[in-house]
Amino acid sequence: MSALGYLITRSLANSLVHRIKRLRQPKYLLGAALAVAYIYFYFYQFLYLAAGASPGMKGVSTGGSIYVGATILFVGILTLAWVLPASRAAITFTEAEIAFLFPAPLKRQTLIIFKILRSQIGLLFISVFFTLITGRWRMGGDAWTRTGSWWLILNTVALHRLGASFALSRLYARGLADWKRRLFFVAVVAGFALLVWQAWTALPPGPAGPAGTFAKVAQLANSGVIQWVLVPFKLVVAPYYAHGLREFAAAVFPALGILLAHFLWVVRADASFEDAAIENARRRAKLIASAQKGDVRFSTKSGKARVPLFALRATGFQATAFLWKSLIRIGGKRTLSRWAAFFLALAAAAVWLNHRGLRDPSAGVIALVVIIGGACYIALIISLVMVGQQAAGQLRQGIAGMDLLKTYPLPGWQFALGELLGPVVVGTLIQWAALGVGTTLALTFIDSEGHGIGRAWIAIAGVAVFLPLFNLGTSILPAAAALALPGWFKPGDVAGGAPAGLEVVGLRLLVGIMQILLILLAFVPVAFFGAAAWFAAGMFGIDFAWKVAATAGSAGFVLALEAASGVAWLGWLFDRFDLSGE
Repeated sequence: MSALGYLITRSLANSLVHRIKRLRQPKYLLGAALAVAYIYFYFYQFLYLAAGASPGMKGVSTGGSIYVGATILFVGILTLAWVLPASRAAITFTEAEIAFLFPAPLKRQTLIIFKILRSQIGLLFISVFFTLITGRWRMGGDAWTRTGSWWLILNTVALHRLGASFALSRLYARGLADWKRRLFFVAVVAGFALLVWQAWTALPPGPAGPAGTFAKVAQLANSGVIQWVLVPFKLVVAPYYAHGLREFAAAVFPALGILLAHFLWVVRADASFEDAAIENARRRAKLIASAQKGDVRFSTKSGKARVPLFALRATGFQATAFLWKSLIRIGGKRTLSRWAAFFLALAAAAVWLNHRGLRDPSAGVIALVVIIGGACYIALIISLVMVGQQAAGQLRQGIAGMDLLKTYPLPGWQFALGELLGPVVVGTLIQWAALGVGTTLALTFIDSEGHGIGRAWIAIAGVAVFLPLFNLGTSILPAAAALALPGWFKPGDVAGGAPAGLEVVGLRLLVGIMQILLILLAFVPVAFFGAAAWFAAGMFGIDFAWKVAATAGSAGFVLALEAASGVAWLGWLFDRFDLSGE
């Protein structure tokens, strides 16, 4: 253990020294300065100082609904370790650790303790971060108790997940299939749900509203058999809701006992993890190598052959070949067909909920309308940023294979357009689906006479026509930054090859701020001409549909000109790009 302790301390020290030496480069020094400024002005000024006026957790007791809700959430997280395990060996080793530690004269228990000790640095950092973002540092001594409570909870979750993977590995070795395991745990969860339902119906009715429901849940968790089932989970969560050092000390010892029991369970588990750890390391190395070549994939499993969505002709517009390649990378016809079936089923459900909500607006139907419709609009808003970033990211990953691309008789602008086209097309289709489903559900709240429905669909159609150009336009500047400043966007960084730190976070934050400002600047003329077309159409008394068409057409034309100019600019940067000189 002394040798392994030396390995842990020297690895941490070398990592810090590496990051400090990297500050000699201006880009990392600027990134570190920006990250420190961000931490100070946001976390200190906004969260730390602003938390002084908040009551915090002072009004929360271990018998209240918030405490019970946290306990139920903790139970759900631990249950997922058995129903959806990450792998048959949740313990992960790097290739270097496998090469040097596995052949060494070390016991299996020693290797497990080594990985547990090494994970404490990350868990402690996450605990401090969670305490910081919840505004607990202003509460004086409570900050340290909250940090210790987070550390206990996170360690218990990590050890339980590791122990569950070891237990399932032993069951797999004895012939337990995945479907049998899932069926068993589904039966257990269903039985527990039936027990909860019977206890719920036996409780006297409480006051109406959310407050009454939460109070009834707290009463259910503190009565009958359920309270005894939840005892160990409550003991782990209890230190977080303790007030003062004396109450925290009384609550922390039972939680430490449960944590110690998990530690002994994991260390004494006679489960073989070496083969699974080697396989996981091999997959990770394959993913990194693929990402460095510009082929980013989320799994190394080959599976079935990917069928192209359409046949690629031997001749034609060259950018179409990149779109064809992107669709295959996503999964081909099989994956896209599944997504199409999912959105068709979601659209059918949206139409049904719309008709049901207009005829019989019950509480359950309205709740489903709000949840599904809200999720669609949230996904749409997030995609407005993510689609352009994904398209630019695909072009950045192509930089690793630039030497090969330079040998093709291909104009630079067609390469740029082709690399951006795949994510833009797929992202736009998903946006259209989310927009259509969300609008269908939102129209449930329109009066039964149907006033305004036609105008709503006309406005949505204008937005839908505008989305592809918007996605292409938002991808231009991030992609241009990768070609103009390739030293700031190394392909190895995409694969996770470079160690991350404050300087890398600040660097990415700086680049992101610059991109947002430039994108906003580029959309000023788009908004100006779109607004001018809207007011001009209103002055002549044109119908609403034609006003939308004029606005979308004017703004879309300006955006199309900017996008075309941007693609030509990317092609010029591509033609001038020299990877050997970077």
